[in-house]
Amino acid sequence: MKIVELKNVCKQYSEFNLKNISFSIPEGVVVGLVGENGAGKSTIIKSIINAIHPDSGQIFFKGKEINTLSKSERQKIGVVLDDTGLPLELNINTLDKVLKNIYSTWHSDKFNSYVNKFNLPKKQSIKSFSKGMKMQLALAVAFSYDNDVLILDEPTSGLDPVVRDEILSMLYDYIQDGKKSVLISSHITSDLEKLCDYIVYLHKGKIELDEEKDKILEKYAVYGIEEKILKELDKNAIVKILRRSYGLDLLAIKKLMPANFEYRPVKLEDIMLFYSKGENI
Repeated sequence: MKIVELKNVCKQYSEFNLKNISFSIPEGVVVGLVGENGAGKSTIIKSIINAIHPDSGQIFFKGKEINTLSKSERQKIGVVLDDTGLPLELNINTLDKVLKNIYSTWHSDKFNSYVNKFNLPKKQSIKSFSKGMKMQLALAVAFSYDNDVLILDEPTSGLDPVVRDEILSMLYDYIQDGKKSVLISSHITSDLEKLCDYIVYLHKGKIELDEEKDKILEKYAVYGIEEKILKELDKNAIVKILRRSYGLDLLAIKKLMPANFEYRPVKLEDIMLFYSKGENI
């Protein structure tokens, strides 16, 4: 079953155009939304949570259009944005009481368990928290009411590696019943490689890749060659070229390249680099 589905979503701004975005988030998986700054990730996320309205196209949650959801259905979509959106004047104890009246399925015991896990001060105003502490609190909130999908925008930004790893484990546990899903946008591609089942790569408002992560990492590789060799290669093998002072780096499809050519395994970081700075053959 598809938890979230986007069909031909478009959004036009004065200097940016989101173009015919179509992808889905199936049950029980983590989908990574990847792309350089300004690629359209935040526009997609805000469209899914109905914070902005696309110019055209459709977005569905469990088969129902997003803009027709009831309040209780909307609460099934958990959200953690980069700016967290927390009421900064409150402390955690007061926040718990407020959220109990907002979410029909709020679990104070679970919330306090996460607060204690992150060692967050309960009586201190949220505005005094560091960026990392605010993100931890926002995640604690998202994990403390019943939802079917978590939409996360840079959730590990500003966190140290130990806490980041802990959060990735929590997200992994979240989907283990096979019915819940996660959409996560992050610039920390190593986190996405650990966690994600699928990758949706955006470049200048268009989807360039939408594949299983393991297939991407298996399908592509990075080759370093001399320019004179380029004309001897199958053009269908070469995805993007980066020109260096010492020669060429290629993002290429391994099975179409000569078997005796040396290569290094591709990383999601390479995908971003080649698509943002590389050129076509």
